[in-house]
Amino acid sequence: MRNTVEKLTRYAWLHALVLALVGVWFLLAPMSVYHVVKYVLLGGLLLLALAAFIDAMRAQRGTLESQSALWRGGGLLVGALVVSVMLRPALALLPVVIGLMLVVYGISRIITARDRQVYVNVSPFPTILYGLVVAICGFVLLFNPFRSIMALLQVVGVMLIVMGILELVDALRGRRK
Repeated sequence: MRNTVEKLTRYAWLHALVLALVGVWFLLAPMSVYHVVKYVLLGGLLLLALAAFIDAMRAQRGTLESQSALWRGGGLLVGALVVSVMLRPALALLPVVIGLMLVVYGISRIITARDRQVYVNVSPFPTILYGLVVAICGFVLLFNPFRSIMALLQVVGVMLIVMGILELVDALRGRRK
């Protein structure tokens, strides 16, 4: 168990760096984030449909396995069509989902601030403040005063950068022990 914890703390800086870099990407190029998500979803659905059609061709014609694979492939193709047409309206739910995630993350940081305190003379106030800022940003996203999904992606980018920097500081502080 101790070995696992040591491995996780050893690579915490990498996690923080990736988080900050993804945040910079969200902040500087939100439209590309939207397109990458769209094309990854479409590509995944089309690959799954292709695999189902290949399974249908390999199975004996007229068997339950063949018919099931054909239906699965057709359903995945319809799903890809729905994603290509309805992705923009579905992204309208993204602020609610991200807002809830940030609220839960922020509250969990506040609640576990005392547990993360290693030394008695070190204040848990920075962790509590960080959790409070994250939770407030989550509430702002939850009630969505923004009209554009691109502005939302930029706000998420800023939050990811801040989270990455603070996680890096936390990892470096833990390494000094």
